[in-house]
Amino acid sequence: MDMRITGNNLSVSDALKSYTERSLRAALAGVSRRLEEIEVRLSDVNGPRGGMDKLCGIRIVLRRAGVVFVRASGGDAYSTVDKAAARLKSALGRRLGRQRSKRRRSDSAAVDAFI
Repeated sequence: MDMRITGNNLSVSDALKSYTERSLRAALAGVSRRLEEIEVRLSDVNGPRGGMDKLCGIRIVLRRAGVVFVRASGGDAYSTVDKAAARLKSALGRRLGRQRSKRRRSDSAAVDAFI
């Protein structure tokens, strides 16, 4: 699994990088063998003006399931990473659930055709 963490107008410290990796590994614990690539982009939208201006975008590529992208914003980078990781876990559950239901429907159609 290839994980890239980059910052735009935001310096990504070693502590932030390791925190992001830990959060994503926890969120992706059940599907790690299906992952091909993870890209995390952290940015400071307003620069030195402050406010709710940190943005975290996470893009993952899954084997046989396509691409999942989530985004979250917040006041600091750590809470933004947490929000994005939670959204990613939810989006992955929906995506993989849809795939399972498609397989079940196609399996039942094959059984019906056999009978």
